[in-house]
Amino acid sequence: MAKRFEKYQIDLLKAAFEESENLTNEKKIYLARVTRLSIRQIASWFNQKRAQKREKESRGELERINTELKKTLQQQKEQEMQLQNELQQNQNREAELQEENRHLKHWLSIIICSLIICSISGCL
Repeated sequence: MAKRFEKYQIDLLKAAFEESENLTNEKKIYLARVTRLSIRQIASWFNQKRAQKREKESRGELERINTELKKTLQQQKEQEMQLQNELQQNQNREAELQEENRHLKHWLSIIICSLIICSISGCL
């Protein structure tokens, strides 16, 4: 089982990490001396810390993208609803115009028939 680092060791490693995420050999040797950890342990801690930082940054970026996608999806749903309403209004208007057209054709045929009858019977 891996031994946990002591608080003062972690504090020193964190301070060094804040200064620079990548250590020089001199800095590794210095940290090994003051923390009483091996250079391998220090290098491993820094590798893990860099990986955690990248993961945290990636997670933040993914959350930002997710929020943006949710917003875009909501906008698309609203636009789809608006287009559905417009389509329904256009279909209703088309049905009204078709009914009006049918009605006008009916009256036009009556008028034409009346004119034909009138011209045959000489009422004009």
